[in-house]
Amino acid sequence: MNYAAAADQLRRQEIARLSDALTPRIEALRAMTAPAFRSTVAAMLERFGHAIITDPSAPELVTTKAGRKFITACATPAELMPTGTRDLARLHDAVIAANAERGFFITARSFTDAAEQYAESAPLDLIDGKRLVKALNQSRKHVLLPQIYKAMCQQCGGIVQHRLDREQDEARPCGNGHAVAPTIARAMLIPPRPAAHGKDNTAPEPAPRPHSRREIRAHNYKYEARMMKKPRGG
Repeated sequence: MNYAAAADQLRRQEIARLSDALTPRIEALRAMTAPAFRSTVAAMLERFGHAIITDPSAPELVTTKAGRKFITACATPAELMPTGTRDLARLHDAVIAANAERGFFITARSFTDAAEQYAESAPLDLIDGKRLVKALNQSRKHVLLPQIYKAMCQQCGGIVQHRLDREQDEARPCGNGHAVAPTIARAMLIPPRPAAHGKDNTAPEPAPRPHSRREIRAHNYKYEARMMKKPRGG
């Protein structure tokens, strides 16, 4: 058996399991592929109690909750331009055709002013990047990040447990005594935010205010007066 390949597969599975408890940052959402973004949205809707009755890879997600039907469309995360009325009109048509109660259009970016005006008189809710992060956090309100994960020995396939909440977790022996090093770092899941003002997170010193002409003349006058008072010679 190829224990190294199996250990790598287990590592990827554990990273996915742990990541499911975390809300991606807006930058990560915008970097997702379209299928991954739809899967993230679909999982969020399920946590809010929606039952998904279409394939998560479908262009529009059809869900039901409390006997009501909803249609959800997602923008392509890599698209830099704000979502406009054309995409909303397409979602509006889908809501009507499915006899749904409302539609949700979700983007990791923003909407045009015209799109927001369109939604005001249509059965549509617009969720931009800021609202999406907030909704994802709310959906995970009672989901805690697991602190224990599994790692496999690449020599014999034995399983050991490591912890995320230790700053310096050490290698642990498997059942056959082989050392198994930690395979997941906490910073992989929760990367530190970049410092706002350089590496030491301190703001740069403000530039000195230039002196006015009046202040320069006053300084020169005082200097000349001091010089005149000094005794000559010596």
